[in-house]
Amino acid sequence: MKKLFFCFALSFIVMGCTKIEPLHIGSKEFTEQLILAEIIAKLLEHENIPVKRSIPFGDTFANLEAIKNGDLDLYVEYNGTGLSMLGQPPTNDGDKAFAEVKKLFKPLGLEWLNRLGFSNDYVLIMRRDRALALKISKISELVKITPNIRMSMEPEFLERPLDGFMALQRRYGLRNLLPILVDHSKSAIYQALLDGKVDVVEGFATEGRIEDFGLMILEDDLAFFPVYQPSPVVRTDALERFPNLRSALQKLVGIIDTTTMRQLNREVESEGQDYKTVAQAFLVKHHLIKESIHSYKSEELSIAAGKLNELGRSIGKALRATRKTFPGRRVKALQVADPLQAILNGQARLGILSAETFFNMTDDFLPVQNKSVEAIGVIGNRMAHIVTLRDNNVTTLKDIEKLGVGAENSASDRSANMILTSLGLLKKTELIRNDDLPQQIKALKQQKLDGILLMVPLGHEQLTAIMNQSIFKLLSLKEWQEGNHLIRFPFFRLARIPANTYDQQSNIIETVSTQMVLAGPTPIEEVVGNRGPATVIGIGSQPLSDSLTLQLSKELGTNEKLDPALPSADILKPQTQALSKQLNPSRTESFVNLLIVIALFFFLHLFLIGRKE
Repeated sequence: MKKLFFCFALSFIVMGCTKIEPLHIGSKEFTEQLILAEIIAKLLEHENIPVKRSIPFGDTFANLEAIKNGDLDLYVEYNGTGLSMLGQPPTNDGDKAFAEVKKLFKPLGLEWLNRLGFSNDYVLIMRRDRALALKISKISELVKITPNIRMSMEPEFLERPLDGFMALQRRYGLRNLLPILVDHSKSAIYQALLDGKVDVVEGFATEGRIEDFGLMILEDDLAFFPVYQPSPVVRTDALERFPNLRSALQKLVGIIDTTTMRQLNREVESEGQDYKTVAQAFLVKHHLIKESIHSYKSEELSIAAGKLNELGRSIGKALRATRKTFPGRRVKALQVADPLQAILNGQARLGILSAETFFNMTDDFLPVQNKSVEAIGVIGNRMAHIVTLRDNNVTTLKDIEKLGVGAENSASDRSANMILTSLGLLKKTELIRNDDLPQQIKALKQQKLDGILLMVPLGHEQLTAIMNQSIFKLLSLKEWQEGNHLIRFPFFRLARIPANTYDQQSNIIETVSTQMVLAGPTPIEEVVGNRGPATVIGIGSQPLSDSLTLQLSKELGTNEKLDPALPSADILKPQTQALSKQLNPSRTESFVNLLIVIALFFFLHLFLIGRKE
């Protein structure tokens, strides 16, 4: 009896000492996967399920092999990907795809739990201005790009056998599709697209960057890509090990739709938030966990941009450079009619301005420099585009009596004022201000306007869409080459719009351009002359320190230097080497030097006398 009691006691001791292995959660390497994996991990910890994180673990192949071998217990997978990984034909029917993967994965000891509630499909993305210029809206229309279609993607997409690069090329017959691997990171892929290094990129429908940079998703007109609805994939033995695991994960079903997932991605990719913070905030919002006393959101930094600045070009470039310079900060663009005023009143820390914004018109012959802001780095250039109807009698700027110039104090408004003043046409030309470009185009069609002046970069997407209508033409600004206009307004540089830049524009258009820069408030010099981060101008306006100015200028990555006509930050100006000694010493120094010379002569005299003796 004692022996039996001893055995029972020993068995209880052994059972009590047995430690339950934590649930090992993995993920793939892109933002959405990091967020979903962390949401699951935090939720399960709140449900008293011990968790081990491998976030990220690797690509699709690595996660699938790890969970099959027992190295992982759970990761989020997409039904379309699950089918393709097992060599099954893709489908656009989400219910059918889900039923199929549940059946196929069960013999592997894996269970697909209920779908979360959204679909993150593969998409092909182009910069909107380029797609408009080439009149491309569908994947099949990529054949218009010659000689090669430069496409950037993640390495995994290049390797996927059924829904990857090679299969896409075969299905659409794109023989000139050229793969370009810029980096493993999604940010590098999008940067290559925004910089014009590639024509098209592979992406995901829930990525916040698509809206942030105003990019265009091409229609999958042959329905090549299958549906991709995510579910937690869990080892069967893990469900047995943790009986409340299934019910805990069920709490996430139906509360993450496509819009929600895109916003979560944007908070990480665009606003600089840590994915762990975003995951926690989501769970707190839906009352699935309690808010941590340590949770916080980083400070926001705004960049002011004009109404006509493009997300995919100037704004995107400024955002990318600023986010690299201020890691962890939430950086956003603020599109306003007057970016300069947004900087001065503290509404924005930085702004995208062009050369004319740095100068004010006065009654004097020359404009006066606005000393409240300074240029930090080059973003690009704007060109004057004078748009008018093709079938009217307007042939020069002199023929225009009513000119649309966009919002008041916009780049177009300021430039028109200066150009017309210098040409002596301001009194005879009525400037019509309206920050709604479609309304001004409508007025032009109705002949309520004779023309519209737009200061925009070459190939601007809205201008391209306007010119694609084939009822408009561009006027040359040949008058600027004559007289003293270049002396009076030296920041307007002579330029040309190449032939065929826009639809049915077969001739070269003479015009002027201005440099477009990232700018900030000019610091107020303190007594010690320090330009530290605490130096401020106005209420809420904070200039950059020298180190941040140099970093931001570098991150903009533009080879062109700032136009010498523009006021720039002191640290960016050519530095001259100070002389170590003044050429004209002070009176004290001269007197000391004289005493030294007299002493030398005195000792020399004593030395000579001594030798004679």
